[in-house]
Amino acid sequence: MIGSDEPTHAAWRAHVDEQFDAIHESLRALHQRQTLILELLPPEEREGPTLDDLLARIVTLIADQRPVLRRIDHTTGTALDLLEGRSPRTSPDTNADEGPKK
Repeated sequence: MIGSDEPTHAAWRAHVDEQFDAIHESLRALHQRQTLILELLPPEEREGPTLDDLLARIVTLIADQRPVLRRIDHTTGTALDLLEGRSPRTSPDTNADEGPKK
């Protein structure tokens, strides 16, 4: 015998439908908010260099500084070698990018 406090199939189905409707409404509201945010995110068109152009320029500037950075690295390494009692390093190969000379 079924107790009176247990819901009937129709009552249970109505409860499940209400829950699905609530979830559907929540998802619809989230979708609307997400759409609004995505519309606001893209930057406006501007004059001047793009981010890619700026990054490419930075990479070029760093590459141009490679010989100076090698000399600094060699000087620091030589100083550390002397401080630690090792024999100093040989001179840096500043033309390593050009390949072997014939």
